Amino acid sequence: MQNNENSYLFKFAWKSIRRNSGRSFFIGFSVSLAVLIAVWVVAFFDGLNFQIEEAVINTNTGYYQLQEPNFSKSTESSTPLEFSKYSKLFNAPIVSYSPELVLDGNISTPEGSTGLVVIGIHPPLHTKFLPIQSKIESGEFLTAEEDGPIVIGAELASLFDFKVGDQIVLNFQDVNGELRSELLPIKGIYHFNSKSFEKHFVYIGQKTWQRIFFKKEMEKILFNRIPIMTRGLGDESVIRNRFKDSDVQIKTWKNLNPEMAVVLEFHDGMIRFFFVIIGITITMTILTPIQMMWQERLKELKMLNILGASNRKFWKIGIFEVIQMIIVSGLFSCFLLIIIIGIQSYTGVDFGFLNEGVSIERAGIQLPTIIFPQLTIQQLLITFAFVVFVLTVSYVWSMYRTLKKLEVEL
Repeated sequence: MQNNENSYLFKFAWKSIRRNSGRSFFIGFSVSLAVLIAVWVVAFFDGLNFQIEEAVINTNTGYYQLQEPNFSKSTESSTPLEFSKYSKLFNAPIVSYSPELVLDGNISTPEGSTGLVVIGIHPPLHTKFLPIQSKIESGEFLTAEEDGPIVIGAELASLFDFKVGDQIVLNFQDVNGELRSELLPIKGIYHFNSKSFEKHFVYIGQKTWQRIFFKKEMEKILFNRIPIMTRGLGDESVIRNRFKDSDVQIKTWKNLNPEMAVVLEFHDGMIRFFFVIIGITITMTILTPIQMMWQERLKELKMLNILGASNRKFWKIGIFEVIQMIIVSGLFSCFLLIIIIGIQSYTGVDFGFLNEGVSIERAGIQLPTIIFPQLTIQQLLITFAFVVFVLTVSYVWSMYRTLKKLEVEL
């Protein structure tokens, strides 16, 4: 009997929704639109933050950097460490890494001069860290055995009309502080990350770097820094604990590029602000129509009460209505999300018209003009949980006030 009663009340609730089709549609549409707006805003900023973070870590930074103690004082540190002493520590959650030697230099040509950051790499490890070898525009990338050639960026090549096979005169200070010049043949030209990156970063093998800076080869892999790729900054405690007894300093990309870290923090603040505004709007949009709908049912409830229907049954009708509205609104929300955010996740949202197609760089990072929203299960769960909470509270409050009024009038 109880099951038959619940089945009847469930059908009655559905008929009530259909009987007030205009107001029910408005409530369901408001819920779906609220979910869509809230999820889209979060997905948009999450996508923007992800792209900015990817751009930062792909500037030879990584999520983390291990630096020998003197490196933070001067990139021309003459006290690099041996990589072999730390190599056993580079396992999960570390995905890839690149021991690097860093030297500040410059070039001078009839067309002008510019400063360069010369990075001495071990190519087999570096190619797993950054995909520059797959971004070679002309020529080839470095190999582990060779000594002498250099790989430069497309922007640097364009500024000084360099081509593969040309030679660069690199000016720098060696380990003794003496000014030196070295002639290095261009083996490859890459097109990667941003114009600022391509203009300033050049790559040579560790053999070449050691020979020109120390005036001899050390026959071992050395480093001033080791940028590391992981799944994200969530592994920071693991990384710090692993290297706590070593001589290296550990820095995250946010320590190395605080300006972009502030930008991401600002975006997170914008998300929270939008959630507050959307939350207030959702609450008022849903609460008022539901109150009006239940107030209009007062005469109907009086009649049902005279026929023997109890308050318990009225509460069941209201609960069944909430469940049905959640299901219908949820399905419609999913449909909208799949159509809108699902497509935009692949096509992106192009904001290039805002700056007439000119790329904007901040702190050496090229900001994205096409932003790809990122839709996650966490976003959906949090948003749906909030909307379901507001919808349920609105129904409960409206039912409570209506039934109280019914008791007074009877």
